[in-house]
Amino acid sequence: MRIAFIILSHKNPQQLCRLLGRLQHPAVDCYIHLDAKADIREWQDALHFPQVSFITKRANVTWAGYGTIRAALNGIEHIGATGRQYGFIHLISAQDYPLADIDVLYHFFANNPGQQFLDLLPPEALQRMMPKITAYYFEDLRLPGKYRMASLVNKILPARRHPLNLEVYGGSLWWSLTQECALWCAQYVKEHPRLERFYKYTWGGDEFIFQTLIMNSPFRDTVRNSYMRYIDWSEGHAHPKTFTIQDLDKILQSGQLLARKFDMDKTPELLDQIDLATQR
Repeated sequence: MRIAFIILSHKNPQQLCRLLGRLQHPAVDCYIHLDAKADIREWQDALHFPQVSFITKRANVTWAGYGTIRAALNGIEHIGATGRQYGFIHLISAQDYPLADIDVLYHFFANNPGQQFLDLLPPEALQRMMPKITAYYFEDLRLPGKYRMASLVNKILPARRHPLNLEVYGGSLWWSLTQECALWCAQYVKEHPRLERFYKYTWGGDEFIFQTLIMNSPFRDTVRNSYMRYIDWSEGHAHPKTFTIQDLDKILQSGQLLARKFDMDKTPELLDQIDLATQR
């Protein structure tokens, strides 16, 4: 079995290279989606690693905008076009890092074929998040006064309803899916353009779309509500905590295979300590 990583990247080429070094394995391929705003010439060192390539179709990614969804879908479609067969496709960011040796990570998924590792919010948490998609947002637009415009539009228009009568689910963007499931999601979006039109005007729609599609799909019964990632939301912000060396024990004791998020410029010693603790 081979596995693939789609890595969403937008800054710090050196940290991406360190991540790629940790993911080196004869049965692992890495596909990098580089934000369309970034200069690809600054990222060429990534290609020095074997089994690494750039996704050719690049999306302009804005925080909480549709570009993140488009980047993930571009990655899935790129992998599908290669004709290569994978047991799993993992969606991660360049600020993720493995908490286990790559051989351990590989064998975990090889021993769990046919399952979808997906984060699913409980109903009460999902209800608190619903305004992110029932109201209009214009995060991808470069317009002065767009937030005032959104406020006005939401006062005039009724709450938005999800298209296609799909029951809505939510959770983290990051997942580990079988290739069949990931390709099914990309094809479903392509066949139902109403989905793209809807999600273009949400806030953080990436926290809904894959969960909603998969839980309304033939793959529903293969879902495990665990995405095998350690992410700390304890600070109460709209983004997770960036780890420091003080988080090392919690990270290592999490029992997860991956964690985010890290900033090598600020705490390179944290990644060094994770490497030491997870050497086989």
